[in-house]
Amino acid sequence: MSELIQPIDNKSPLAKFFNKIISKIQTLRIISLPRTFEDVKGNEASFKMMTYYQTVLWEKWMYGVVKRLEEWDAVIDEYFDEFDGSWEYYALSKRLESINKCESDDEDNFNPDGSIKTKGIMKEQLYYFTIFLHLYQDCVDIVQDSRPSDLKLLIEAVGVKSRFSVIDVLSKVEGKKIPSYIIDKDGTLRQTTFAEREMRKALEKVEAHDDGQLIYLIASIMEQLTTELETIAKSDAIYSDQNDLLYAIQNDIDALLNLQFEETRFIKTQKGLRG
Repeated sequence: MSELIQPIDNKSPLAKFFNKIISKIQTLRIISLPRTFEDVKGNEASFKMMTYYQTVLWEKWMYGVVKRLEEWDAVIDEYFDEFDGSWEYYALSKRLESINKCESDDEDNFNPDGSIKTKGIMKEQLYYFTIFLHLYQDCVDIVQDSRPSDLKLLIEAVGVKSRFSVIDVLSKVEGKKIPSYIIDKDGTLRQTTFAEREMRKALEKVEAHDDGQLIYLIASIMEQLTTELETIAKSDAIYSDQNDLLYAIQNDIDALLNLQFEETRFIKTQKGLRG
């Protein structure tokens, strides 16, 4: 069991942003991680366990968002590049691929001579092989099931980190001011001034506020994308070419991975509503 949340091994700006968030919640993971049986006893045990579970879910969500966006992007690329944006061509090909790979024993998949049936396939037989069923997963999934409100505690945790100062805590414990130091541009170590410390605190609070807004925005865009995929996946529209929507979704995916929020339909819609 790792005591630390490992950085996301991905070069996208989104992954780099999440890695910054991970660095800000590492302390919570460390102090809440149970190490002995004594850690699950006493009045604080419940709070510590819930805190630990939250850090696990935050980790799974951040890792999951990056992975899911890249998977979606790859599937849509394949759909247009190899299957000319045809839902039926895609589904028929994926059906054939699945039968060959899994060695299906379903008689409906074969002709009397034992060859795989490729003609007279009903559209209902293609349901599980459609592009939208490969994008939307009809199961319990932290990426698809998370809502912006679910990230409230993560946003609060990032804010708390900006207000917490080890130097201030030690100063109160010791009953005297504890100096802090920085390395100047010329490489020399010097003690920080009161003004520098206060400026740093102010900047960290502003950054934490901005980070919280970005987390909420990312969650909102993911919710929009998931809802669109689910709507098509659970309707007869799944048996039709939805290329304009898929192009729009892919544009949002690329914008999100690159933190170019102004290029997403979510932001453009919000701006339109504000006039």
